[in-house]
Amino acid sequence: MGTVSSLTKVLFIGIDAADKDLILKWTEAGILPNFEKLIQTGTWGNTQSPAGLYVGAVWPSFYTAVSPARHARYCYEQFQPGSYEIERVSPREVKKEPFWEALNRSGKRVAVIDVPKTYTSQLSNGVHIVDWGSHDPDPTGFSVWPESMARDLENQFGLDTMHNCNAFRTTGEEFRDFRDNLLHRIRKKTELSSYYLDQGGWDCFITVFSESHCVGHQCWHLHDDQHYKHDPRIAGVAGDPIKEVYKAIDEGIGELLGKVGEDTHVVVFASHGMGPHYDATFMLDDILRQLEGDPPVQKRESLAPVASKVWKLLPQNVRSMSKPLRKKVRVGLGVDNSAQLARRKCFRIPNNDAYGGIRINLAGREPSGKVNPGNEYDELCEALTRDLMEFINVATGEPLVKAVLRSKDHYDGEYLHYLPDLLVEWNRSAPVSEVFSPKTGVISGVYKKCRTGDHTSEGLFFITGPSISQGRLELPVSVMDLAPTISELTGVELSDVDGKSIAPLVGVQ
Repeated sequence: MGTVSSLTKVLFIGIDAADKDLILKWTEAGILPNFEKLIQTGTWGNTQSPAGLYVGAVWPSFYTAVSPARHARYCYEQFQPGSYEIERVSPREVKKEPFWEALNRSGKRVAVIDVPKTYTSQLSNGVHIVDWGSHDPDPTGFSVWPESMARDLENQFGLDTMHNCNAFRTTGEEFRDFRDNLLHRIRKKTELSSYYLDQGGWDCFITVFSESHCVGHQCWHLHDDQHYKHDPRIAGVAGDPIKEVYKAIDEGIGELLGKVGEDTHVVVFASHGMGPHYDATFMLDDILRQLEGDPPVQKRESLAPVASKVWKLLPQNVRSMSKPLRKKVRVGLGVDNSAQLARRKCFRIPNNDAYGGIRINLAGREPSGKVNPGNEYDELCEALTRDLMEFINVATGEPLVKAVLRSKDHYDGEYLHYLPDLLVEWNRSAPVSEVFSPKTGVISGVYKKCRTGDHTSEGLFFITGPSISQGRLELPVSVMDLAPTISELTGVELSDVDGKSIAPLVGVQ
């Protein structure tokens, strides 16, 4: 390795949505030797993600070091306060700045590569690469700073040909090709990261592997032989793509670790986990309607994919010009339901799938609010909680819902009103297609999307380097604590954040 590489003060490696239990299982089995080195040489432990919102909020909460009630981003699409509209959320709409901008202002040399859900920061003494190879990239696509390096980067490393990894795959050959494309992207991400890391002199070097996220969603049924979609014939052709992706990421981590010296602090973060995609979010609005006594409506959801395809066919510069244009497309195809939402007391709003999100149509907050603040609001929340807890999964006889959280009990901030009022934690022990409660009788539904894996909340962290103690930290660390820790290791203290540096807990004085 070049001698300049040893000057890197902090190396941060993110692994997006790599399941902690699989990492620890395969590390113990000797399959992930570089994770084993991290455990043997530093401090490690669990991370705690934002309650009920972690799927879309974990990375913004990491890089801003504040809660979703202060940065306002928890899903790729969100309910827009002051209206009944659902809109895609751009990373530029995150309300707090990424911590690397504070490092940049302090004169630190920073490289940021593919941290999910970000936009390019104009770092005066660094580089920033966005969505070169990410899960679910922003529609604006790949971008870099400084812009002058875009062509050289593309010529040397190419661009991601996978883009959005969501697709229906049905054959072993399709899943095998998907696996191989992810393995190729891991190799190229390692090469790209190594190239910039070799330039040396970094106060903070950040890179993220996202292939663990892609493969977990698409291939959980190939890994889990108890999954209801597991097909041994397909698995016989494709193998276990999740294991192969984790092994390749472990190799990439080893290569990057080999490029820094003993004086470098290394932080590795497996953001949040993965498990079977068993939930009832796709049925939640039907459940709420029937609890409210609404008659069944003529569903037109079948046109929603058409609306999405029409929107995506429009040139990017046209889509970027105006959100009202998207509304016109949706209204024209009959898939806009904002008028229906305005007539109801509560309704489902986007919050990914792992937890269902419920919005109360609150007077004084929503344009046509039906529920008064205070006692009426509290009583409705309590009634919904009781009613939801009565549902069972007909297939198993088990409760459908494990808990119903109130956002205001977990979050406090100026953008609390952006969040769902209630967060529904599902019992994810089995698939859901029919549910029952004494109030509604049986409600049926079909999950129609392609994902067989979905997120769990806990992740892992590892820290090695000068004066770092060895062993497991028993208490979980908030994802909001990582940026203050990284910043302190570079000599910068962040202000106005919710997270706290854990440097003293891991031996740094």
